[in-house]
Amino acid sequence: MLLKRVISAIIGIILVLFFIWSGSLPFAILLLLVNCLAFYEYNAMLKTSYKNNWLLLISISIFIIIATYLNSRGLLSIKPAFVLTTAIYALFIYHIFMTDNKNFLDRLAYNLLGLVYITAGVVFLLLLRDYNLAPFRETKALWLVLLTTWAADTGAYFIGMRFGKTKFIKKSPNKSLEGIFGGIVLAIIVASIYTSVLGIFSFRWVFYAFFTALVSVLGDLFESSLKRATGVKDSGNIIPGHGGILDRLDSLFFTAPFTYFYLLYLIP
Repeated sequence: MLLKRVISAIIGIILVLFFIWSGSLPFAILLLLVNCLAFYEYNAMLKTSYKNNWLLLISISIFIIIATYLNSRGLLSIKPAFVLTTAIYALFIYHIFMTDNKNFLDRLAYNLLGLVYITAGVVFLLLLRDYNLAPFRETKALWLVLLTTWAADTGAYFIGMRFGKTKFIKKSPNKSLEGIFGGIVLAIIVASIYTSVLGIFSFRWVFYAFFTALVSVLGDLFESSLKRATGVKDSGNIIPGHGGILDRLDSLFFTAPFTYFYLLYLIP
């Protein structure tokens, strides 16, 4: 199981490297694919009777992602608030005409949750790829969140597996305080090395890594709550040893927004 997990991780890293270095458009296309697969898993995992939800959510989310990409590349000048408002009201209008009163609230809540959870995470990864404020131009912001989050996940997994004894929360019995501590330590080490290579290391990056590791745990716990609420072990099986797309990206869907706003508002 561990060997399969490591092999899948190596292949995944190679693919990510390829798409990041291939340019903004290939990376955006990759994120569109990830978005579609994530919604497919989300729809299957919740086992609803709404058979057209997958296409509905993908259609609205693709609109949001494409508009975000065009804005980030300077090809379109539309305020993000307009894009989000248009998408949300399109969802509202659809439910007004296409949903019966009995299922109205459940179905609307289900669809809104999917857009907020999945599409927001994808959008912030795209924004970090095209982040153009010094000193994080040219994919540096994206690498910051990827390396720090991967370090937090890896540290938590291996330290928790080897030394984990103190349970953290009932919703996720495999989570231990020792594992969380291991994730924090490795995240701080990796973020410190990365920012030192960039020549910008300071205590603010230790602070960043500490909170990114904690936010990473929240992302993992959120998806664990979804899976336990729906009675599934994994969101899917597309990634051998890891489960589904949501299983692999649960932490990043939380750390990407945190990183974007940390860089935007807390880094002069």
